[in-house]
Amino acid sequence: MYKQSMGKAFWYLGITATIPIMAFAGYIIGKYYDQELMGALIGTLLGTFLVWIDMLKLSGLIGAKKRKNAGK
Repeated sequence: MYKQSMGKAFWYLGITATIPIMAFAGYIIGKYYDQELMGALIGTLLGTFLVWIDMLKLSGLIGAKKRKNAGK
C-alpha cells in the first residue's frame, strides 16, 4: 500500500512538472526567434493541455476501452 501511494505521488509530481518544463522549453525556442515571452506563453499553454490530457486519461474519460457485455 505504501509503495503504491508513493508511486502515485511521484506520478502527480511528474505531471505537474510538465507545465514549467514546457514553459522553459518554449522560452528557449522563443529566444531563438527573439520572442521569449510568446514562446514561454505557448509552452505554458501546451504544457497545460498535456496535463489536462493526462488527467482525463487517469480519470478514464478518454482512452478507456469499453467492454461489450460487461455485466454478463
